[in-house]
Formats: sequence, structure tokens, C-alpha cells
Amino acid sequence: MIQTHTQPLSDRIATIAQGVLAGEPISREDAATLTLASGDELYDLFYWANKVRIRFVGRQVKFCSIVTGKVGACSEDCGYCSQSKHHMTHVSPEKMSVEQMSAAADEALKNGASSFGIVNSGRGPTDRELDWMEPFFKKTAEQGEVRPCATLGELTEDQAKRLKGMGVQRINHNLETSERFFPNVVSTHSYADRRRTIQIAKEAGLSICSGGIFGMGEVWQDRLDVAFELRELGADVVPINFLNAIQGTPLYAKTTPLEPLEALQIIAIYRFILPDRELKIAGGREKILRDMQSWIFFAGGSSFLIGNYLTTFGRSPKDDHQMLKDLGMSYTTFDEVEHLAEPATATAHGPGHPIAGAVNSTMTRKRDSLVTLPVMQGE
Repeated sequence: MIQTHTQPLSDRIATIAQGVLAGEPISREDAATLTLASGDELYDLFYWANKVRIRFVGRQVKFCSIVTGKVGACSEDCGYCSQSKHHMTHVSPEKMSVEQMSAAADEALKNGASSFGIVNSGRGPTDRELDWMEPFFKKTAEQGEVRPCATLGELTEDQAKRLKGMGVQRINHNLETSERFFPNVVSTHSYADRRRTIQIAKEAGLSICSGGIFGMGEVWQDRLDVAFELRELGADVVPINFLNAIQGTPLYAKTTPLEPLEALQIIAIYRFILPDRELKIAGGREKILRDMQSWIFFAGGSSFLIGNYLTTFGRSPKDDHQMLKDLGMSYTTFDEVEHLAEPATATAHGPGHPIAGAVNSTMTRKRDSLVTLPVMQGE
């Protein structure tokens, strides 16, 4: 797109937005221009990001829920993750039963989730672990009420095909950050390893969910690199996580938390770059956005995690339904049916919260425990 660079920035934002609305892929140069927005210009950016969201993905939003199938004792050294065996954190290795997974999926359905994911710690799944999860995925796929998803780390071609065969529809494997910045965060595997798993999953016919964590010390160049890489890879869903650094991880006390407006700016710019993708606002939402959580939609977000994260509790599903109701927004379920938000019927806690009779399981974590970064996906 040819721009008149003497335009005020607010006018340039509008010009870029009109090009995106007309179906023109945004250039790297124009995306970099959007990072310059500040003050009132940010509100212009959000306004246009919302227009792009409505134009390409609609007014309704979607919910996604996850639980930990296997937690802790991870061989990888990701600096943001308290599940790594390399870090001294409060996470203890645990594993869910198929029955607990099914119970959590039922809770997710009650809260209106269109997708439900099982997340495992570790570099990649073993055949024995796939045997353990297969009954859950087959049953969930046969019921057809929610999209079965999996976050299992690196996959081989045979594993990706097997997951597809057992009913898994979507694989999450986050890039996390740019190729340039990646070595500052992880040393036990490479950016190329992550990219390869995404390609393998896509070739197996699986939908791709891949995004990043922001606030780890990266700069705008890195954030743009991730967005354009995801556009090239053809990710269907892009989780946007904000770092909630946990005591015991290398990033704890070494990073400055993002300000709410900067976090919203990331969402907005990703909407410009990925106009027709599902932008899922995930980890760190409550911690970083605080009172501005409802702005995720105005900034271009189209879905979010409802309920708990991996080893920390998320916001009450009742509160999230109330937020949508107050905004006059509706949500769609897996069957593409539109629903009005219903705080009265949503659960007070998300999947994985302590329940009667739950003993020695991942469903018994304390609300105030200092454990893990929310949504440590892709490990």
C-alpha cells in the first residue's frame, strides 16, 4: 500500500485499516507504523481493529477451555514455565484420569466452550501417553458437542496422523516468540523444532492453534515477526498470552509487566495482520489487563479462555458471562449456534477446580498457590 507519510498518524491508521477492510494484506512497513500509536491514536487503532474483527469474523465470540492431562517434570527449560524440572517452583508432577478429563469437558460445555483441550507437559508424547488419552478423545469426538484439541509438544508424522484418527481436530503448539528472541527464553529445543511440529500437524489435516507470550523482554520487531510467521504458516487460531512471571522461573522479577494499553495494542495489531483468524486472549488476561479485560473485543480479540488455565485458576465463568451480557455480546458454540450470555447458569469455577471427592489430582490446586504461568501451551 502506498501511503502519504506526511499524514497525521491517526489518518495513516485509518488508511491502513481501510486497505485491510478491502481485503489487502497488510505490509510489514504498515504494521510497523501501527506500533507507533500512542495516546489518543491508540483509541483510533482499537476502533479500526474492532471494525476489522466484525468484518471478517463477526460480532459473536467463542470460548475455549483447557485442563492439564499431565503436569510438571518437563524436560524443557522454557524460562516462563514453572512446569520445567529445571526450575524450583511449587508444581508437583501429576496426571489426570480419563474420567477427570471427561468431567472437565462436561464443565466446559456447561460454560459454553466450543473447544476443549488436553495439555501435557513434556517435549512430546510417548505412545503410551497416546494410548492413555485415546479413549477420551474418541468419546469426545463421537459425542460431537465440543471440538477436541490437544497440546502435547513436538509431534512426529505418525503421531499427528494417529491423533487425527482418534478424533483430535486441533493441535496447539505455540511459537511463543520470534526466532531472533527464542534463544533468550529456551535452550533445550529450537524455534525450528516448533515450526516443524506445526507443519507436521497441518499436513496431517489438523487445525492449527499457535500464538505467543508477550512481555518476556521482546520488542515490537519480535512481535511482528511472530504475527507474520503465523500468517505464513496458516494458523487458524492465534492465542495471545501475556506473561505472568511466576516465582522460581528465570523470568520472575526480571521482566516488567506489560501495561494494559500496550497489551491491547498487541491484540489490535495482530487483528490487522491476521484479519480473518480467531484471536484467542489467553494467559495473563486478569493479571495484565485488570479492569480493561472487556476491551479485548474492542481491540480485535474474538475468543478467550474461559475457566482455569493449567495450574492456576482463571476468572470465574460467571464473571465472564456477566462481562459479555453487560457488553450486549453473544457467543457461539461448536455447532455454530448463537447464545446469549447467561451468568446464572455458568459455573462459579472453571474445569479443574476442586470438586467434592477429588483427591490427589490436578483438580485440587489451591487458589492462592504460586504456580505456573497461565496457559503454558506447546511444551
